[in-house]
Amino acid sequence: MKKIERLIYRNSHGDEIEFSHESVFYTQEASGLSILRNTIYSVSAMGQEGASYVGHHIESRNIDIDGFLRVYSRDEAIPLRRKLTSVLNPQLLATLTYRYGDFVRVIDCKVESTPKFSKSTSFAAFSCAFVCIDPFWQEENESKDMVASWVGGLEFEAEIPYENGMEIGYRNPARIVNVHNAGDVEAGARIVFTACGTASNPEILSVETGEFLRFSNITMLAGDTLAVCTAYGQKTCTLTQSGVTIDAFRFLDVDSTYFQLATGDNLLRYAAASGEDNIEVAVYHSNRYLGV
Repeated sequence: MKKIERLIYRNSHGDEIEFSHESVFYTQEASGLSILRNTIYSVSAMGQEGASYVGHHIESRNIDIDGFLRVYSRDEAIPLRRKLTSVLNPQLLATLTYRYGDFVRVIDCKVESTPKFSKSTSFAAFSCAFVCIDPFWQEENESKDMVASWVGGLEFEAEIPYENGMEIGYRNPARIVNVHNAGDVEAGARIVFTACGTASNPEILSVETGEFLRFSNITMLAGDTLAVCTAYGQKTCTLTQSGVTIDAFRFLDVDSTYFQLATGDNLLRYAAASGEDNIEVAVYHSNRYLGV
């Protein structure tokens, strides 16, 4: 396939519009894909030269797309204008996906205003405006790292029947894993504890910072799943038992911190009050980027 830049808008109903040089929604320009505005906060005092740095804030991202409908009559343009307006519904959650060959980045977005059409040309020029509250692009799929898991130990060409409770495999003795954040900024993590036996009060700790997520007064049985997400705006904590999912915030230790993964390496250590070997721990995260 010919490598060209493509922007695919997909709303929460599953409807899509492709903006590119090959699409019927021909794209002349897409701005805001890489540019971000960084607001600097500072203070100054009488007699001070310059100012003292206090902090910064990266603003939401604005993406604007300008193009025209690749048609040759108004009759052809009307249904395409209708489709563009219908799919770009400001009431719906949506994503924009940037593709260039195998390079893919995704960002959450909202339609800032319905598409604007120009009647000055038979090609029906249009412009679309999007705002991305979370300004960072992400990879299409999450990265996954296992802190504690069972590892297959033997492999046979022939099929061996399971008898007398025999298991072929071994428990990975490691309690520490290095989670590498290859993005440009820190990222939240999604930690999933899965019980394969009885265990209680699991926890995971950032070795460098000493921050931890610790649970108390909770006993997990085989098949139970405990999941916690530390991403900004997406903080969740749930316990799933026998197919029923409940809120698990009440089990979270009050000193726990929704720690973020710094750029580069992050050493995470797993522990539990009892039954450490009966829990598998997976850490998921999405690398976040300043632009494409």
